[in-house]
Amino acid sequence: MQDRAPLSFSIDTLNRATDTQAAAMMDRIVERSAWLAHRAAAARPFRDAADLATWLETAVRALSHEDAVQLLCAHPELSPPHPTEMTQASQREQGRLRLLDPDTALATRLTDLNRRYLRRHGYPFVIALHAQTDLASVLTAFEQRLNADPEEELARALDEVASVMKARLAALTGGRSARAIPASAATIRGDDAP
Repeated sequence: MQDRAPLSFSIDTLNRATDTQAAAMMDRIVERSAWLAHRAAAARPFRDAADLATWLETAVRALSHEDAVQLLCAHPELSPPHPTEMTQASQREQGRLRLLDPDTALATRLTDLNRRYLRRHGYPFVIALHAQTDLASVLTAFEQRLNADPEEELARALDEVASVMKARLAALTGGRSARAIPASAATIRGDDAP
């Protein structure tokens, strides 16, 4: 068996994969955090997608402060200067709200918010864009969370990361979080998942 990630994603395939393959499969869910992908691979087998989602949420909430900041720093800021350097998943998530090529006024505002948030909290602002209906709600949350208590904001940011991972997992498994998906039924490929 090769050590590349299978093109399809299913819990059954994840459970049967080599450690290297399983970690590569998890890369589709975690944002540039190979160390967390390897932890997930070591935690197998998972009963179904819901079991993996629960593991992800529990693992994220149990991180040390240092690991939590490392995980958050792996996420891109909103509307970064070089959006094509983001993962495909992040490009899709930000692209849905037109954050990949904002107008000048919005770009200036986001640059200022990103800078201030990073200076205050030490990691980029993370928000589960899949749960936001429009850009106005994102900007409102950004402004509100900018001056939040650091410990409360860290917990909130980790909850947002867990939500992002669970949404990516649901997309890869066809939204069927309650049961495993047979390998033959998984048709979503790599980072091109919707």
